[in-house]
Amino acid sequence: MPVLVVAAIICQDGQILITRRPETSSHGAGLWEFPGGKIEAGESPEQALCREIDEELALPVRVDNIFESTYHLYEWGPVLILSYECTPLADAIHNIGVSEHRWVRPDELAFFNMLPADLPITEKLLLRKTG
Repeated sequence: MPVLVVAAIICQDGQILITRRPETSSHGAGLWEFPGGKIEAGESPEQALCREIDEELALPVRVDNIFESTYHLYEWGPVLILSYECTPLADAIHNIGVSEHRWVRPDELAFFNMLPADLPITEKLLLRKTG
C-alpha cells in the first residue's frame, strides 16, 4: 500500500513556491519539493494540504483543482502524490518545517535538485507553460 501524500502547487504572479527539505530529514535531505506531506487518518486530501502548509510555512491556502497524481517507488516503498493548485491567502511565509523557500518561474524548476517523486509534477508544469 503506498504512502498517500499531498503537494501544493502554490502560484502567485506567474511564480511557483518550492521549499527545501531540512538537512535533518530522514528522506530527501536538502532536496527541493512542492510543499505538503502525508495524509493523516480521517483527513481529506484538502484538509491534509491545509494542515501541512500551515505546519511547514504558517501560510493559509485555498485548495483549488487537482493538478496531477503521481506514483513513485522509492527504495523504502511506494508513494502516491496528489498535487493540487493552491492560492495563498496571506503574504507572509515562515520557514517552520523547511530550511528555505523560493518563488520561481516554471522554467527555472529545472535548475533545482527536486525530490524524485516531484519530477513528473515539474515536467507537467513545464509543459503547461511552454505547450
